[in-house]
Amino acid sequence: GPAAQSDEVTDPRLRAVTVRMLLQHTAGLPNWASGPLRFEGTPGKRWAYSGEGYVLLQRAVEAVMRRPLDEVMQEQVFNPLGMSLSSYRWMPKIGEHLLPGTKANGAPRKVVLLQQPVAAFSLYTTVDDYSRFLITLLRDPAVLAMTADSPVDVDTRLNLSWGLGWGLERSADGVHLWQWGNNPGYRAFVLALPGSGDGLVLLTNSDAGLKLVEPLVRANVPGEHRVL
Repeated sequence: GPAAQSDEVTDPRLRAVTVRMLLQHTAGLPNWASGPLRFEGTPGKRWAYSGEGYVLLQRAVEAVMRRPLDEVMQEQVFNPLGMSLSSYRWMPKIGEHLLPGTKANGAPRKVVLLQQPVAAFSLYTTVDDYSRFLITLLRDPAVLAMTADSPVDVDTRLNLSWGLGWGLERSADGVHLWQWGNNPGYRAFVLALPGSGDGLVLLTNSDAGLKLVEPLVRANVPGEHRVL
């Protein structure tokens, strides 16, 4: 299926792309091109969200580790953190907990069981599992510092920038980390405040799920959040 496909990219700009650019969405790649992968900008010049960038990063990790992404993540992250219901590909134990996605009006969407790991969108997880990951991140000053080091501007009006894999919101009480997920039938959101140790993980099985973000954040996470 499409998830298993790769394009051979001969554009010489590929040699200028770094891991930092892929993590920060500044590699000049598109977000889900309709044809063969091509550059839409100069590597390192500006921020533009790119799912392809994370697939390229996945291929680099797989080449270095000589194993599929899901095996690497199980060994390096999921197993050590006790994330027993997390996987980058569908497995029978996942199916026992999988909620079918729905449209905004509540109508069901077709369930797609992803057989190949895709870094940009195929993570199956639970609130409990992802919270374990988030707590580990909040307790690791070195990783937090690296994540927020040398951010790139996204929207200066809203104090939004991008670090290594995370959106960054700068406020009076420090830097907040955030991310969202947007797949057909599902929406997700996560917010982490390293200064206070507070965080919020929201996983929904609805195209309208992000409507819950603002009231939940305002009720549970202290401070002002212009990202909302």
